[in-house]
Amino acid sequence: MKRCFLINLFKQIRLKNNVIKVRGLALTKVSDLPHPDTKGYEISVNNQYYKVHFLWKKGIFVLKNYHINFYWFMIPLHDLLQGDIQNKIILSYNREYIGRIIYSAFDLKKGKNRNSKIIRHDHYSIYLRQTIYNTMYLTIRETNQYDYPWGKLKINVGFMLSKLFIKKDLILLFEKESSRYEESASILYERLIDRGYKDVYYLINQNNPKLSSIKSKYQKNLIYKDSLKHIIYFFKAYKFIGTESLEHAFQLRIANRKVLKKLNSSKLQYVFLQHGVTYMISLDADLRVRFKKQPYKLHKVVVSSMLEAKHFIEQANFSLPDLYICGMPKFDVAVKNDTADKIVIMPTWRRWEVNLAAQDYQKTKYFQMIKRIVSVIPGDLQDKVVVLPHPLMLKSIKNNPQFEKYLPKAEFSYDEILKDCKLLITDYSSISYDAFYRGSNVIFYWEEKEECIKKYGGNARLMLTSDKAFGDICYNKEELAKVIRQNYEKGQSKKYLHRYQKIVAFHDNKNTYRLITMLKKDQII
Repeated sequence: MKRCFLINLFKQIRLKNNVIKVRGLALTKVSDLPHPDTKGYEISVNNQYYKVHFLWKKGIFVLKNYHINFYWFMIPLHDLLQGDIQNKIILSYNREYIGRIIYSAFDLKKGKNRNSKIIRHDHYSIYLRQTIYNTMYLTIRETNQYDYPWGKLKINVGFMLSKLFIKKDLILLFEKESSRYEESASILYERLIDRGYKDVYYLINQNNPKLSSIKSKYQKNLIYKDSLKHIIYFFKAYKFIGTESLEHAFQLRIANRKVLKKLNSSKLQYVFLQHGVTYMISLDADLRVRFKKQPYKLHKVVVSSMLEAKHFIEQANFSLPDLYICGMPKFDVAVKNDTADKIVIMPTWRRWEVNLAAQDYQKTKYFQMIKRIVSVIPGDLQDKVVVLPHPLMLKSIKNNPQFEKYLPKAEFSYDEILKDCKLLITDYSSISYDAFYRGSNVIFYWEEKEECIKKYGGNARLMLTSDKAFGDICYNKEELAKVIRQNYEKGQSKKYLHRYQKIVAFHDNKNTYRLITMLKKDQII
C-alpha cells in the first residue's frame, strides 16, 4: 500500500462556531513522491473527508520525501457527534496514498500517554490523544470530573499522599466503572475475605443500592469510587483483579498523564476476570484492542473452556500459561427462579452510536432494532417484556413514554433480571452466555450483522457462527416472530446444550475455588 504521513512537531485544538480546528507544525512525507503538492492532502474521520490546508505550497525541504510545513484542518462538531467516541484520523494523499498522523515527532514509534488540552463544550470533552503506537486520535466523550482543574488537583493530592502510604501489597478488585457489585469480582472478593485476606479491597460507587445489603464483614474493605482514598490506593496498588479493562479501576477514558502512566506501568499485575464469556466478536477487531496481551505487564485472563482459550491465544497474543481455564466465579451463584417468565431484550451496545443517542436516540439503528423486536412479541406476552439497553443507551431511552413500561426500575440488577428471564433476545451480547447457563433459551437476532461487524474494524468477525450458536438465529423480524412462542414455552434443546458446553465447560459451581488455587500458585494472592 502506498503510504503518507504527517508527523507533528507541535499542534493545538480549538472550538469556534461549532467547528473543531486542529493546527500545527509538522513534517509531511509521501512514500515515493519527492515533491508532493499540498493540495492533495485530506483527512477522513468516520468515512467523511476534510481538506488539509498548508501555509506553503511545497513546504520546506528537510530530507528525501520529507517537508516541514504549517497545517490546519476543520471538522464540524455536528459531524463528530454523529460518530464514535474515539475517532482515528486517517491521512490520505489524492485518496491513493493512505497513512496516519503521528502525534509527536519526539516519541518515535511509542506513545507516552499524551493528550492535548481538553475542550469542554456542553457536557462533552473534546481533545486529541496519543495511542500506544503514537497515532493521533480525536476523542469526543462525556465530561468527567477529572477534566476540570479541581479534579486534576484531586489526582495530584492523591498521588502525593500515596507516596507516604505504608501498605505495600494491596489488591484492588473492581467491576464496571468501579461502581457495581454483582459479577465475578464481588464473588471473588467475598471468598477472599472469608479466607482471611486483609489487604484485599473492593471499589464501589457510594450510591450503589446494594451497599445496604452487603454483610458487615465485607463492608470494612470497601473503597468508594472517586474518594481521596480511592485515588491513594489506586496509585499505591500494583495488583488489580477486575471484570473490565484496567482503566475501569479509575475512570473510563481518563485524560490524565499520571493515571495513564500508572495504568501502563510495567510493574502492574492484572487479572482479567471478564464480565462475560469472550467468544462473540473476534479479538482481532480494532475495537477489541484492549483485550490483547500487553507484553509489559502480567496479564492473566479467566476463561471458560479450551475453545475460549484458543480464541485468546490465536487472536490476542496470549499463551496457554496466561490463561486460567477455570470458569467465571459469577456462574457459581447464577440461578433462575422457578417462576421466571420474562422475555428480556438486550442487544449489545454500539459505541459508534453513543454520541448520536445522547442527541436523539430515536435516530439510532440500535433503538430502531429494539422497536422491531418488541413489535413482533405476541400480544399475550407483551406484559412479560423487559427491554434492557446498554447503560449508555438506557440514559437516553429511559424518558420515552412508549417504552417506559418495558424498562427496568431506576435501580436494577442484571442478576435479578436474569433470575426472572425465561427467554433472552439479543444480537451479540455476552449476556447470552449468562442467560443460557441459568436455563433460559436464547434467540440471536442478526438482521444488521454485516454492518455492525464492519464497525468493529480490522479483521472483525463473529466467532459464534451458525453451527456454534446455542439458540435460534433470525435475520429479520418475520423470522423472529415465528420462533418466539416455541422458545418461550419449551426447554433448552440438546443440540444447543451440546454447543454451549463446548464454550462454557464448567458447571460444578467450583469456578471460584479453582481460580483462587491458580492465583495462589502464581503468588498474585
